[in-house]
Amino acid sequence: MCKMFIIIWHEMKIKFLIVLLFTSVSLMKVYGQKYDSSKFSFINFYFNTQVAIPHKEFREAIQNDLGNLGFGLATGVVLSPLLENKPSPVLLGIDFSYFKYGQDKQSATVTSPPLKTTYNVFTWNGVARLRPRFQRGSITPFADGLLGLKLYNTKTKIDKDVIDFIFNDSQPEVINNVKSTGLNYGLGVGFYTNPKQQTNPGFTLRVLYLWGEDVNYVVRNSVKVTPGGDVTFETARANTSMVLIQLGITATALKTLVTSAD
Repeated sequence: MCKMFIIIWHEMKIKFLIVLLFTSVSLMKVYGQKYDSSKFSFINFYFNTQVAIPHKEFREAIQNDLGNLGFGLATGVVLSPLLENKPSPVLLGIDFSYFKYGQDKQSATVTSPPLKTTYNVFTWNGVARLRPRFQRGSITPFADGLLGLKLYNTKTKIDKDVIDFIFNDSQPEVINNVKSTGLNYGLGVGFYTNPKQQTNPGFTLRVLYLWGEDVNYVVRNSVKVTPGGDVTFETARANTSMVLIQLGITATALKTLVTSAD
């Protein structure tokens, strides 16, 4: 029964993405019709907050009080390969995102200081964006394709207070850092608003599905320091696919094409 539910859930996600992509491409066709004196953007910058919904395997391992979700930031910039010379439906650029899904603290013992372990995920991607050639109306839809790397990072630090930072510089802050990387690729759709004045930022919403390889991660609450000063921890392996929901601000560089579009 559980396996059947998982299969159905994966099929629903794929169908959902197909519908979103089809809708986005349809909107682009409508918004990309010929217009005189049309404006087109050749640079698009965005800065988003994001919620990460990991694959079921990894969600079970997160064990936080926020629905086993991750929260963080994302940013990127895409630009036309034709720059401001001619409108292009394709923009190319880079995308970076980060989210934190947990933090554990351990009190000081006779043999070790107080510790703080944070669990983070970073992604670095190249991105290709498809959108209408010309800006029309108050909303511009787009579809994104991403390819890059995903890094799972578990860092254990001495949980210093302000006095420790000021007077105890001889004590190392980071005592353990575990990293695991894997291939990352995905598809997404969204839109951004077009302010009446170019100097004002617009708002953007993007939904991504990122496929990822299985990676090793540090199990939460497993980091320990032995009496001899060695750091020990447990690891497990899980699928790193996830859904990202991003909301933020965007800025564009526009140019006006006075003659009619071809």
